[in-house]
Order: sequence, then C-alpha cells, then structure tokens
Amino acid sequence: MYQNLCLFGFAALFSFTPGTLAAPALSNKDLDKRWFTINPNPEAGGTRPWPGHKLKYKFKDENSKSKLGDLVKEGWKLWTDNGIDKANIDIIESSDNDALVIEVSNEPGATTTVGSGPLPRMKFGDNDKYGLLDKTANMAHELGHSLGFYHEHQRDDRDDHVVFNCKNLADWSEQKEKDGFCDNLQAAKGNGWSSLDLIILPRSEQNPPICELGDAYDEDSIMHYPGGAGGAKTKFGVGSRKTVLGYKDKPDESFKKNKKPSSADIDRANAMYSTPENEKRDITKACNDQPPAEQPPAEQPPAEEPVPEEGDEDDQEDAEEDAEDAEEDAEEDAEEAEEEAEDEEDD
Repeated sequence: MYQNLCLFGFAALFSFTPGTLAAPALSNKDLDKRWFTINPNPEAGGTRPWPGHKLKYKFKDENSKSKLGDLVKEGWKLWTDNGIDKANIDIIESSDNDALVIEVSNEPGATTTVGSGPLPRMKFGDNDKYGLLDKTANMAHELGHSLGFYHEHQRDDRDDHVVFNCKNLADWSEQKEKDGFCDNLQAAKGNGWSSLDLIILPRSEQNPPICELGDAYDEDSIMHYPGGAGGAKTKFGVGSRKTVLGYKDKPDESFKKNKKPSSADIDRANAMYSTPENEKRDITKACNDQPPAEQPPAEQPPAEEPVPEEGDEDDQEDAEEDAEDAEEDAEEDAEEAEEEAEDEEDD
C-alpha cells in the first residue's frame, strides 16, 4: 500500500474484491488540491505537473518492464494520436529517482499517483478484466492521472450530468451507507471502500475555477468511469454488472466506455504543459478574459404614488365644489333661456 499518496485509477472496478488492491491513501494537502486536473500554477503548491515537459518513467523490475514496456508506449500513443503536442509534454524512460515507478500486478485493477510526485507510482493489472476492459485504454487512463488529471466523474458538478447509483456497488451495505459509504471521502479512504473513486472530491477556494481548466462537463473524457465500474454482478451473463454511473435521463443505463482521450482531455493537457513558444491556451488568463456572467435584471421598486402636500386636499375639494356650482349655474341658465323662448312664442 502506498502511504500518503494520492492514488487513482481503475481499482478493480469490474471485478472488485475488497482487499484485492489497497485503497489509495489521501493526505490533507492532496484533498485540498483536488479537482479534475491539478493546479498548474507554480505558486499554488501541492502536486505539480511534470517539469521540463517530460513525464519520466521507469519500471520497478524486469518483470514489470517485460510485461508493460510496450503497453506504456501504446497507451501514450492514444494521447499523441488524438492531439497531444509533444512539444508540450512527452514521455521518456529514465533512471532518475523522481521518475514514475511502474509496477505490474497479477490482480485486476490499477492505481496511479496524480502529477509528478512526490514518489510517483503506478500499479497496473496485466489483464483486461477491469476498467474499460481494454489494457491499452486502461493504460491511457492511468497515464492521464500521471499527467495531472483527476476523475471527471468526481467533479463537483457531476450530479448535474450523471446519476451515481451508490447502492449498486459490489461492496455496498446498509450499515456502510449509514457510516458514509456513498458520500464521505475520508470514511471511504479509511475503510478501503470502492466508493473512494466515485465520491465527489472537495474543492478549496485556492483551486482554479472551472473556466480556467476546461469547459462543460466532459462525458467523453477518458478520465470518466464507465457505468459498470465496481458494480455488483447481475444474473444476465458473465461480466454483467449493475449500473453504478448512469445517464441523467436514464439512470439505469450504464455510462459508456471512453477508450481514447477526448478533445477536452487533449486541450487541457496541452494547456497545462504549453510553453510560451508553443502555447495552446494561457490558462492563467482564461477566466479573466471571459466576459462576466450576465446578471438577471434588478427588480424595480414599485412606482410610488405622489403624496399630496399639506393643503392640496382642501384645494381639490374647493375645485370640486366650484365645478359643481358652475354646472348648476349652467343648468339654471339653460332653464331660463327655455322659459324666455316659450314666452316669445306665446307673444
């Protein structure tokens, strides 16, 4: 078990067996910095992107190199084929002490530290019985963690897009749910629960806002778990799992398997590692350059009725009386005129 490291990956997702893989241990500093990608600001502290635009890696032993050497290159090729600019970031095998140490495992599942350290590690199951059910895609996912990506489905706006059917996890129980199985990250970490990689991650005010590092929630991200991740087995055939992550409008329909980096994954990686000479996006200015969000029009106070000044009411009453008097005078004049006309006719 890697102590005090921020580890993520397909931790026995499709064939989860409690105790098969040790749960990732999370430090307070890591928890404070979590989001769907690490903060690339050099002044932010915490986990950093790889320096020198090189993700350095080495193998724990010859057995690991023999089984995973070609697979690492194939997984990285999924990133470069889909648009990563090698001038921004590339991988290189290295014997340096700060290189990512890759170890093969015979168990299903994989875990990887996020970013360049400290003590970067990857433990990778050499089979296709977990995650995306594809070793190359699983390796690309793990390399995404090493680049600096957290899980897309652990963003704090996840529930606006995806349904988390926590009770469908293989190791769920009513007692565990009472103990925080579905929503308590620290409890999941401490107990080795599979929900650890599915609970929404905390986000501090020190982290960059969403608009700096990406756009809308990315359902195509290779960092998004498929729907059956960690699900309990069903009776519908070998490998069938209950839906853990479902679509918002179809919660029982398992989320798709993303087997290559999305355009947003590529954009974020290029932005995080871009150089002044080969800049893809200046993420330190992205938010500031965006127009401010439109604010709803302020409610207008109701129009106030004019308050009559002192004496206005008396003047109005006098004016009304004068009008009545004038009307009466006009009626009297009309009656007199009629009487005179009648007298003239009699004459």
